Amino acid sequence: MHALVETVSAILNLAELVAAPGLSRLSFGTVDFQADAGIDGDRAEIDHVRTQIVLQSRSAGLAAPVDGVSTDLSDDAALESDTQHARRFGFGGKLCVHPRQVAVVNRAFLPSDADVDWATRVMSAIDGAFGAVAVDGKLIDKPVVDRARRLLATHDAFRSAA
Repeated sequence: MHALVETVSAILNLAELVAAPGLSRLSFGTVDFQADAGIDGDRAEIDHVRTQIVLQSRSAGLAAPVDGVSTDLSDDAALESDTQHARRFGFGGKLCVHPRQVAVVNRAFLPSDADVDWATRVMSAIDGAFGAVAVDGKLIDKPVVDRARRLLATHDAFRSAA
């Protein structure tokens, strides 16, 4: 079950919402939320809400949440920027209001070639390693390895689905 979070009340009660039996993911209904809250703007104006949705999802062990729609159907660059913004905040997807948006959103959530190269080098560096390990002069510890594994898993999942 996915919950569409689109009201002030839902945001203020996220801790209860994420504990609902059978819930697997939250989606952020940004346009409806803005209207309900009387907020004009969908970036910095509601980024604190995005953070709360990501943190509550993570705390409850839910899948990464899905960000709200981009309403401009004619601007792929803006859609990609919005999608990258959501990805940096920890969202795992983005709602689409038109089929033409799907390819742009999917592409933006794919790890870049540079990310895949980095993650592959991290995994190679730790294979059989003993003691401190570095890649590109940076210490490789458990959170870095976990990030590399997630990137490669995402890459593999999209590649096998294609």
